Amino acid sequence: MDLLKSNYLSFFMVYLIISLINTFIILYIPVFMLEILNVNRIQLSFVQFLSYLTLFLGPITGLFFDKFSHKKKQLLLVSSLVLIISFSFFNLNIDNLSYFGIFLSLNFTSRLIIKAGMSKLMLEASQFRNAKKNIILISNVSASIGSIIPIIIFNLIVYDINSIDLWTSFFNVCWLMSFPIMLTFFLIKDVSLNEDFITETKIIKPLAQKKIENKRLSLVLILLANFLIWGDKLIEFPLTSYIFTKFGEDGFRNYSYLFFIFLYLNIGGWFIARRLKNEKKSIIKISISITIYASLMFFIVFSNLTTFLLIMAANQLIGGIMMSQFTERNIDVSNLGKNTALSYELIRGSSLLASLIFVPLGTLLSTFVPLEFLITIVVVMSLFSITPLYFLKKY
Repeated sequence: MDLLKSNYLSFFMVYLIISLINTFIILYIPVFMLEILNVNRIQLSFVQFLSYLTLFLGPITGLFFDKFSHKKKQLLLVSSLVLIISFSFFNLNIDNLSYFGIFLSLNFTSRLIIKAGMSKLMLEASQFRNAKKNIILISNVSASIGSIIPIIIFNLIVYDINSIDLWTSFFNVCWLMSFPIMLTFFLIKDVSLNEDFITETKIIKPLAQKKIENKRLSLVLILLANFLIWGDKLIEFPLTSYIFTKFGEDGFRNYSYLFFIFLYLNIGGWFIARRLKNEKKSIIKISISITIYASLMFFIVFSNLTTFLLIMAANQLIGGIMMSQFTERNIDVSNLGKNTALSYELIRGSSLLASLIFVPLGTLLSTFVPLEFLITIVVVMSLFSITPLYFLKKY
């Protein structure tokens, strides 16, 4: 297990930085673009659509890492450089939608390559007892820590939410905070697990060695389930703008203060899921998680600020349990074929397709319909995700 432990710090560093960037993009950029700059939402949705097309490089990078797994360190180094450079385009002209589109495209592409490399490491390690759950847990704990950094920086720097100069300073500091991702080049042990090492270590028999029917059908079903459960991308971009508009600046700041706590609750859900035993009736557990998640999401429509924050907190806990169950099932299905990284990236591709469709669509529709209507659509899609899960082969 020494080989696996030597890469744990790499997972921690990568997902910490990626979480920092996600918080930056999901929590603060929407408010800045939609409320401070008041950009044209139709134009913004078009830019988002073009930028999110780069997400479909995911399956390609998965195949690439299957063939060139010995080049992980070099590929991760180059993609880390691209990720850092992407920020410079946004910071050059923060009110230019074209520059914003370039930033998103480069940022998404580099993160896809980085995640594909880390996914390959995870899939190699998943043969070992508890390694899969340990890596999932480490990645999500680091993500929760990474989310705190921009929140602290924002509240220290942007004391006047209407000052574009203060927002610019905030963006520049966040850019500087992405530089430590370069350390992963020195942390990763670029050695794939070989047969000799595996035979000397206690492992669990890979699912790929079991006789499983309808492999293609299983892949299609898990793709559909993932696509539907990621329907909440429809409200991802306009959500913080909605909070700012409905509850005011104080409401938005309260939400941003609690954002990292929400993520810790999400990690708590992953801890709970890790304690749950894998049983044949696991599909029932996933269905219960989805139903509770969708029900809580629906009550957001009728909430005031306090109720809204409580619902968001509860849903993060339930969402952690739900997504942990989804992730393990995704890994299991991806291990059915020969090209494990490609299969895993294809499954992840369903969430990327959801991002491509729902993020720009949500930005566009928020111009014409209230967010409460979009939330109702998200609830319906979440509930429908249960159907393909029931038809999956029970492992």
